[in-house]
Formats: sequence, structure tokens, C-alpha cells
Amino acid sequence: MTRRLSLLLLLVACVVPVGAAGGTATPAPALAATVQVAPVARVPFPERGFVVSLPEGTAAELGRVVVRENGLRVDGVRVDPLSGSGLRFGVVLALDASESMTGGPAAAALEAGRTFLTHRTATEEIGIVAFNGDISVLSNLTRDGGALRRTLATQPPLSYGTRIYDALSRSLALLRDAKLSSGSIVVLSDGADIGSLHSLDEAVEAARKQQVRIFTVGLRSGAYDPAPLRTIAEQTGGAYAEARSAAELAAIYEELGARLSGEYLVRYRSAARPMSQVDVTIRIAGHGEAATTYVAPTPSLLEPYHRSPLSAFLLSGSSPLVIAALFGALVCLLLLLLTRRPGTTVVERVERFAGGPRKRQDSATALVFRETRNRYAGGWWAQLERDLELARMTITPTAVVGLALAGTFAIVVLALALSAPLLGVFGLTTPWIARALVRRKVDAVRQEFADQFPGSLQVLASALRAGHSFNGALGVVVEHAREPARAELARVLQDDRLGVLPEDAIRKLARRMQNRDIEQVALLAELQRTTGGNSAEILDTVVGTIRERSEIRRLVRTLTAQGRMARWILTALPVVLTAFLWLVHPDVMRSFFTSGGGQDALHAAELMVASGSVLIQKIVDIDV
Repeated sequence: MTRRLSLLLLLVACVVPVGAAGGTATPAPALAATVQVAPVARVPFPERGFVVSLPEGTAAELGRVVVRENGLRVDGVRVDPLSGSGLRFGVVLALDASESMTGGPAAAALEAGRTFLTHRTATEEIGIVAFNGDISVLSNLTRDGGALRRTLATQPPLSYGTRIYDALSRSLALLRDAKLSSGSIVVLSDGADIGSLHSLDEAVEAARKQQVRIFTVGLRSGAYDPAPLRTIAEQTGGAYAEARSAAELAAIYEELGARLSGEYLVRYRSAARPMSQVDVTIRIAGHGEAATTYVAPTPSLLEPYHRSPLSAFLLSGSSPLVIAALFGALVCLLLLLLTRRPGTTVVERVERFAGGPRKRQDSATALVFRETRNRYAGGWWAQLERDLELARMTITPTAVVGLALAGTFAIVVLALALSAPLLGVFGLTTPWIARALVRRKVDAVRQEFADQFPGSLQVLASALRAGHSFNGALGVVVEHAREPARAELARVLQDDRLGVLPEDAIRKLARRMQNRDIEQVALLAELQRTTGGNSAEILDTVVGTIRERSEIRRLVRTLTAQGRMARWILTALPVVLTAFLWLVHPDVMRSFFTSGGGQDALHAAELMVASGSVLIQKIVDIDV
């Protein structure tokens, strides 16, 4: 008997600890410790925003977040805490107020709500809804923490019914009326839906359309059915948690409050085409990844983000054909210019001053002559020939035009390959750039001639004193002058030998060199031819006047040097600054070249820079 009693006591001693261990309450089931994403509403495309939810106690870093759209990595991703992003976000707490919650569960639900409020941020808006047979809005979405705590200090009336789906519809309406960018719903229930006018599918579809996540919390009871709550959470991007007793609600709501208040906003600019389906993957190193899908909005919804007409044309399918046609037309024009030989001015001068009677032309012959005459002899082609000859450039006009057209074509092709319309517009300026280079060389030759001209006149005056005639003295000047004065004065001597009056030949030289000082020499030559006189003394006076004017011109150029330097600095500064910002912030500067508004701004900037440069040039270019 004693042995049996001892065995019984030993068995009881072993069973009691096991029972005690089995009776100890286990921790409440935690929410899924995974990365979750939800799209942000009210963000104009192509800007995209996603709310990223991480497990409690973790943080996202900018360098550890990688976003991919359709497998391609997205640049320019920005990660900010949702509370400091400037977007409006909020949560609606939907609490079960059915008769089954009488007593401890109802009080625990209010306590859990108050625990949720302890993690509320200053910018987070919270609303409270109670549901049973009726739907009651206890508090609209607000940031007033005191008002929310007073609402949760009073127990709502309990009655029959559990209209879960109607409560979700009313909570969605609150979020929609508040016009939040990101909204969530936390619903608590201890039973199955009873009496709702809406179905489960309708509630889920409305939440998905409104891009609202629903977090469901189930409290076990005799009539509890977890399947609908789990389905709602899974299909709306939320999470499901289950409390085995009312005491576990506070822990679940505390984790929910910390998680929702510590979410992050991931923003970037999408390159997706309208009406295309986009698969988004957001990966956070050390935490995992989450995926979602969206359809890019149609262009009709994107009026502020339209392409400029030039970009739309260059990116269209017909642009290569149009550009090819234009290039073909330019090639045909070039071939036409190559096959038509310009008229020679030497022949015209010989015909004008050669002796002998001229034949009268009837109207028909004159008409044929006008129609067959080279139309480019007195136009831009002849001007280009004269400028190249004056600039002492060995290149032919045909080569200049060909190189300009080839440069234009190459830049346009490169712009099409790089999808850079602005580069194509720059390619159209290559003919003007070539023209500017020729003009610059011509101006340099004219300036050098102006510097040599007073010395040449001094030699001319000395030759006249030595007894030479005006033509003979001019020949002496040609023999001793340097280029370009030697070649230009030789043209005057050649015209004189062809019968042109000296003053007319010198005036042609004045127009060719664009130098008004030469007009004084032409007047002297006319006086010498008609009246005679001491030309050497007059030339000394002319040389003195020209030298004084040259000194004044140099003084003016010196005084305006700062203005010219300021012109080039102010013109180059926007270009250099744009290149620097492109190197430092390529994601920000890329929008100026890809969006319609950015390209319009660049065109306006180019126009203002060019206008300012021309205006400064007009101010500092003083004609003496």
C-alpha cells in the first residue's frame, strides 16, 4: 500500500508541471514578417509611389532598395518615411460591437485600439467605425489624438448582428471622402458575417479598386469563421492575425500600430509606355522582396505630361521617311549647284569696258538670256565664293556645302539613334556654323588689311613725291606690300588696266573690305585724275586721319573687351552648368530631355541665351 501511494505521488508530481506548462498562455501569433507593398493613389503618372511595409524593428536604406519594372532596374529611386513624405495617409479601425463581444472582449478591443494610438504619428489620420446590426461612425478621419482617445474611452452599444462587409464598405467610403493618398483598414471580429447587404467579393473588389489594404484580426469564439477574414487580407495586400483570447488583442494591435506608422514611401519616375502592363518588383537587401502589377494610364489622363510636337514627330514611325525625303532634296539641290557653273565676274568686267559696238537684243533674246543665266551668280553661292576667296581658304563652295549637309545628316541620324530630339535640332544649325566660321576668317583678313592700309598709303605718298603717276605709285605699293594688302591692291591695279576708272576700282575695294577709310583714297584718285594737285600732301593728311581713327577704334575695342568677355561667359555658363548638373544629378536632369515640359523649357532657355548673346554683341559692337 505504501509503495502504491509513493508511485501515485510520483505520478502526480510529474503531471502537475506538464499541466502547468500546458496551461501557460502562449504569445499571440505575429503578423507575417515579410516585405509588403501597396500602390499610392493620387500620384500623376509617370511618377509612381509605393508604400513599403517592413517587419517591426527593421529599417529601409536608400542604397539597399532596388526597384525593377518588367525586369529593368529603375534609376532615381527615392525612399522616405511615409510620415515625412508629405502625402496624406490614414487608417480606419473597424471594431466588432456585436452581442458576442459582451464583457471582456469588448473592453479588450477598446484597450487594443488605445494601444494602436500610441504608435500614431503626427501626420497619420485615424477614423473609428463600430459595427453590429448597424454601422456607426464613431470618429471621422482626424489627427486629433485626444479626440480619438476620448472616443475609445466609451464602450459603443452592443447589439445583434455582425455586418463585416458593410463595415468595410463604410470604411472605404471614409477613406475615399478624405482623399488620402494611402489608406488602410484594421477590422476586428469574433464571428462570421451576419446581415451584410454587400458580399465578400464586392468588399474585396472595392478595396482593390481603391488601392486600400485591409488588415484583419480574428478573435476566437464559438461562431468564429477565419476563412473570410483571411481571404480579405490576402486579396487586398494586408495581413491576417488571430487572437486565441481577448488578452492577445493588445499585442496584435501594438504590432500593427508600429508597423503602419513605420512604413516607407518608395518613389520613382516610370519609363513605361501608356496602356502597357508593368510588373514591379521592390527588393530590400536583408529583408526580401515584394511584387505588384499595374497598367500604365492612358495618355488622355496625362495632359500635364504630354510630349512636345517635335518629340512626337521625331519619335513617330513616319519621321525617318520625312527626314530621308528632306535629305534627298538637299542632295538634289547640291547636285544642281554642282552641275551649274557660276558666271565669272572677270568676263562681265571685260564685256563692260571692252571697246566696240554692242548688239541690240530683242525682247525674246533678252527673255532667253534671263532664263538661262545662272541664278546663283549674284546670290548666296557667288557670295560664298567671294568670301572663301577673300578668306584665302583653298576649300571650294561645293565642299563647304557638302560638309555642312553631311554634318547635318550625321547629327540627325545620331539624334534618332539616341532618341534625343534636341540633338537633331542642333544638327540643323551646322550650315550656319560653317557660314560663321567662314565669316570669322573673312573678318580676320579685313582687320589685317585695315592694319596694313595706313602703311601702304604712306608708301603711295612717297612714290608720288618721287615723281610716279598715281597708277605707277600704286604699282610700287603692290610690289612692297604684304598679304592681304598686296593681293587686294593688285586687284585695283588689274581693274585699272582693264579700263576701270581708278576711283571706281578703289570704291570696289572699299566695299570688298568694308572699310570706309578707303573711300577717301578713291576721292583723292578722282581729284588727281580730274584736277591734279599735290596728292602726296593730301595723302599725308589722309594717313594721319586714318591712323587717328584706328587709334580710336583700338581704344573702343579695349574698353568693350569686358563686355565681349561677359557675353561669352554668360553664353557658356548655362551650357557648362547643365553639363555639370547632368554629371551630378543625371536622374533630375534626364526629365529635361525626356519630358515635353522639360524640352519646352530647354527650347525657351536656348532662345533666351541666344537673344541675350546677340543683344550684348549689339551693345559692345561700336562702329567708329
